Amino acid sequence: MDRVAVRGKPTAAAPTNLPNHLTTFVGREAELRSLKRLLSTSRLLTLTGTGGAGKSRLAAQLAAANASLWPDGVWWIELAATDDVAGAVVATLELPGRGAAQDVAASWLAARRALLVLDNCEHVVAECADFCLRALQRCPELGIIATSREALGVPGEVRWPVASLGDPDAVLLFEARARLVSPDFKMATRNLDSVIRICARLDGLPLAIEMAAARIDVMSEQELLSNLNDRFRFLTSGTRTAPQRQQTMSAAIDWSHRLLTENEARLFRRLAVFQGGFTAESVDAVCSDGFEANLIAVLTALVQKSMVVADRHESGTRFRLLESHHEFASERLRESGELDSMRKSHYEFFNSQHWEPVESANFWHAVTWARDNAPDAGMGLALEIGDSDFGHQARAGKLILELLEHSNPSEALRVKATSMAVRLAWRQADHAASRRLADSAVSMARKVGDPELIGRALNGAGIVYETAGELARAAQMYDEALSVLNDSTNRLLVDDLSNTRAMLAITQGDPATALEILNRCVESARSQGDPPRVARYLESLANAQLDLGLVDEAAGSWNESLSVFRVVNDWFGIIWCLVGLALVAAARSQDDRALRLAGAADRLAREYSLTAWPFRAQQVEDVRKRALDRLGARGRGEAAWKEGQAMTTGEVLDYALGGHGSGPVESRPVEGPTDQGLLSRREREVVTMVAAGMTNKEIAQRLFIAERTAEGHVERIRNKLGVRSRTEVATWAVAHGLGPTKA
Repeated sequence: MDRVAVRGKPTAAAPTNLPNHLTTFVGREAELRSLKRLLSTSRLLTLTGTGGAGKSRLAAQLAAANASLWPDGVWWIELAATDDVAGAVVATLELPGRGAAQDVAASWLAARRALLVLDNCEHVVAECADFCLRALQRCPELGIIATSREALGVPGEVRWPVASLGDPDAVLLFEARARLVSPDFKMATRNLDSVIRICARLDGLPLAIEMAAARIDVMSEQELLSNLNDRFRFLTSGTRTAPQRQQTMSAAIDWSHRLLTENEARLFRRLAVFQGGFTAESVDAVCSDGFEANLIAVLTALVQKSMVVADRHESGTRFRLLESHHEFASERLRESGELDSMRKSHYEFFNSQHWEPVESANFWHAVTWARDNAPDAGMGLALEIGDSDFGHQARAGKLILELLEHSNPSEALRVKATSMAVRLAWRQADHAASRRLADSAVSMARKVGDPELIGRALNGAGIVYETAGELARAAQMYDEALSVLNDSTNRLLVDDLSNTRAMLAITQGDPATALEILNRCVESARSQGDPPRVARYLESLANAQLDLGLVDEAAGSWNESLSVFRVVNDWFGIIWCLVGLALVAAARSQDDRALRLAGAADRLAREYSLTAWPFRAQQVEDVRKRALDRLGARGRGEAAWKEGQAMTTGEVLDYALGGHGSGPVESRPVEGPTDQGLLSRREREVVTMVAAGMTNKEIAQRLFIAERTAEGHVERIRNKLGVRSRTEVATWAVAHGLGPTKA
């Protein structure tokens, strides 16, 4: 008999009835190491997670890998088909004795060092909790691993959420299971992207991945991906011996769904009305009709039962349904007859909100319903999206034009919508459409006679004519717009018009006048606490600063502007800032950096179909040519340009803001002691505020930046200093002479 070491002494291998799996265990190595440490110090470890996440397989692997710790046996107790936990333990271990099963099990285990693995506890969670508490109290050497879709709630219980598989584990699992049905299957460049997308569509759930891979002998990876649109029909197990609850994805989810209370099931199906996640606030606003129970408490219960995922961030918690759960819940919502009322409630909530990047999918979902149901056909919401969602400009423009054609908005709303369509067509470089729409908007605005509508229409038209090179006509339009609004109290609109007039001044060779105007615009926006508008005006200001030779000041303006545009997903602003920082790099003779930034901006502009001002585009082209001449078109220069073109969006933004290789002044280490030189000037400023006990929101308000931008600053500071908490940041600050300053 094999011998293994227990407590430093050789002993016989522990008896066990662990499942003898016929397939390999894939991935989760780091997770297994962490769980082994927990198992050595904790007597009750519960693996929680949604159906199909791989809890049972992970528990079996963990128990088998650590069997030497339990010389009196490692016992697998299957609970899926029973409601008698203690009875299942007695029956599985074939224990002798009379009396209550709990007492029989405890008497036998009391003098033994053994491990029980209680699998599938969710439908008998209260009974499992009672059994575990009493057994652990009477059996000092007993250890328990439980798998459940919610924690047991026993004192001393360690809860370990079993997450979905990420790359590359998900891909490796797909490959391993695909080879079972097609031995020649292998991952290669031609199919890697499709398999990654398959795994992502399946939320990285091992059960779903195995079911999909089992079809690789009858269809290609691309066909698999297409069939996932009907995943519940498609995802069935090819293994007849699998438990019934795991023979289809629908059955796996239904097993959990049947364990929900009436209120939990009602909220679960209603959550399907959201797209791309949701907050507790939106749940309370959209789903509360007919609920007497505390909705947040019900939502919390769904999280605890692994039916809803809670993504916790420093800025707050955002919730979501896994794709498979979302599809299942959508079917239940349609069956319930509540779909129409939930869509209406969803629209009403988001129609009352200001657009946020994280809610983009919800805004689009709401406006889709509104087209056929809302009094204004969703035009108001469409304008909110068009003004803010820079990731879907072409889609927003198309929607607004369709609504103009097929709905009957008021004259004022028609002018606003046409003016927005002008802006969106211009951003897509559709010169003919933008000019036609601009003339129409001005004509309609004059008929309505509202000064603000006239001002907006003239401003949009001026930009179109300026882009076409008709500078005198553009200037006339801007000046008329400002004149019309001379007595207006709408400071935001006047500042926007002043901003465009200043940019024309730069084009006309008068950056000094532009600098004066734009400084006032930036100051006004800061005073109103409007970070996106501050960023917009700073980007304009940087152009004037660069033309006047104020290179460091221009770098600082573009850097701050880019930080905000990144948070709000303003791709138009992002591209302009990258262009600007390329110009700064060129002015500093940093040719490699200039080419990388210019190459990245060029790719993004084409990817998002956005254009830059013609004269700035020409400047970038001039910079590119000069840098290539200096570095060699087929040498370093070409390599740098290609590197920029190949950068992911995240990489180029980090590169631009991080200042690789002596970047903008805001990104270079500040003068001073070496240990303080880790931080930029802005980061040192943030450190003093953290040391003063200010929250991210307070820091954002103090610096007139977005809260998420402040959060990003704090995160980067922690990473640079190698600390984990705000308290440690504050301690470092005091030690390095950056103590608290009063807000």
